Amino acid sequence: MLFDLDGVIIDTTALHHRVWDTFARARGYVPSHDDLLATHGRRAEETLRIWLGEGPSDRALTELALERETLFNRLLATEPVSAVPGLGDFLGELRRAGVPWAVGTSAVPMNAELSLSRLGLRDQFEVMVTGADVARCKPDPEVYLKAAAALGVPPERCLVIEDAVLGIRAARAARAMCLALTTTFPPDVLRREGPDWLAEDFRRLPF
Repeated sequence: MLFDLDGVIIDTTALHHRVWDTFARARGYVPSHDDLLATHGRRAEETLRIWLGEGPSDRALTELALERETLFNRLLATEPVSAVPGLGDFLGELRRAGVPWAVGTSAVPMNAELSLSRLGLRDQFEVMVTGADVARCKPDPEVYLKAAAALGVPPERCLVIEDAVLGIRAARAARAMCLALTTTFPPDVLRREGPDWLAEDFRRLPF
């Protein structure tokens, strides 16, 4: 079982959007709702390059991305956060069935670690592949191929749980099965990407 992080394990969609909106407006870019949705599954550098164009140098872009991730980390440490509904029970069922699991996320390590720690789940996710562990982020399948390899399971025998368009594409490229949760994108948008299953959250699984 391969889990995305934001929007699948931890409900941080609104917080991410608030941070991105504040950060972008301070630099002269006003993101639309679609712009904010498109940040999911992307590294901050990729989003900033799309929004700010070719103006900033690669070095400046890296510094801006670090500033944005640090701002998010600061709020993540203090704002109320919660797990996606039903996650705890679902993990319990996986444990009883002997199913191994891992995290595959585009998040930077400090935010991935803090997210799991805020939920008291860090010790339950021994395998975690983050944006720092891959050369190519979603929709490239690298993050899920590495997570599957770390579990010792062929990717085609894995179920990826995603909430974002780019994540579903990464799962399909890895030849994994995919369950899409409608915690971030509208159901019709996710359905067009062809996930194997669609659900509101872990309380309403179709299998």
